[in-house]
Amino acid sequence: MTGWLPVSECTSTCLDEVPGVARAVRARRWAGVSRALAGARGVGGAAAAGRALTALGIAVEVVPAPVPWPEDRGVGSLVVANHVSWVDDVALLALFPQVHPVAKAEVAAWPYVGGWARRSGTVFLDRGNLRRLPGSVADVSTILRNRGSVLVHPEGTTACGAQLGRFRPAFFQAAVDAAAPVCPVALRYRVAPGRTTAAAGYFGGDSLRRSMGRVVAARDLVLEVHLLPALEPGRDRRELAALAEYAVAQVTEAWAPATTAHPRPARSARPAGPTRPGPLLELDVPHPAVP
Repeated sequence: MTGWLPVSECTSTCLDEVPGVARAVRARRWAGVSRALAGARGVGGAAAAGRALTALGIAVEVVPAPVPWPEDRGVGSLVVANHVSWVDDVALLALFPQVHPVAKAEVAAWPYVGGWARRSGTVFLDRGNLRRLPGSVADVSTILRNRGSVLVHPEGTTACGAQLGRFRPAFFQAAVDAAAPVCPVALRYRVAPGRTTAAAGYFGGDSLRRSMGRVVAARDLVLEVHLLPALEPGRDRRELAALAEYAVAQVTEAWAPATTAHPRPARSARPAGPTRPGPLLELDVPHPAVP
């Protein structure tokens, strides 16, 4: 743990009451998600992700971008999304089978999720060795140049969904270097029309099993995936990060309830403009408690 790692203020106190399912349903879900993520040998990452969502009873609703994302430009795309839960990447990989998620190296050893992540072509980030971080950014740039797409959570930590952390700029440098478009995605969870929930959240101090248990027990959980207009890469990484954050905030902060513990972050009417490049230490590095 180092001082520059982002840390969310969210804890289990952010949780709300949601409808639950019967014990027998929970048992079937545990068995189904275990088979999908850990026990299905020879199954591709995207197929396993889809099976896991079905086993968990999670519905995914996709809101398409008003302007189609770029297709064949000779490079891949950097997909950037806010981060609420370990469910995020399961759902996004089911939707975008060719994407390479970026995750902390420890995820490879996690039960249930670790084997699935390895089969999915995850880029594992050694957050404990600062000298290797620029190399990780270069690895992502290489994937983009080779027409692969990469998924990054620029907040560097999960939150309950009622607030959005600042987007760290480091992996946006990979998009600049590869001349690859940046495709923002806004994620939000609900249990009924108009009623958002933190039930899927993965909080500091949570174990993976405890977080999974809340998801397994929730009834009628829906993940909304909002695809937002792509950003051109011809800007510096800080400006790209600010523009992507602003786009995601227009969706997430429009519905997120402001509370005394978690007020909505104030944002100006326009995103920040370009700045001089700063040190690459402003990296998108996951908090130790989150993928």
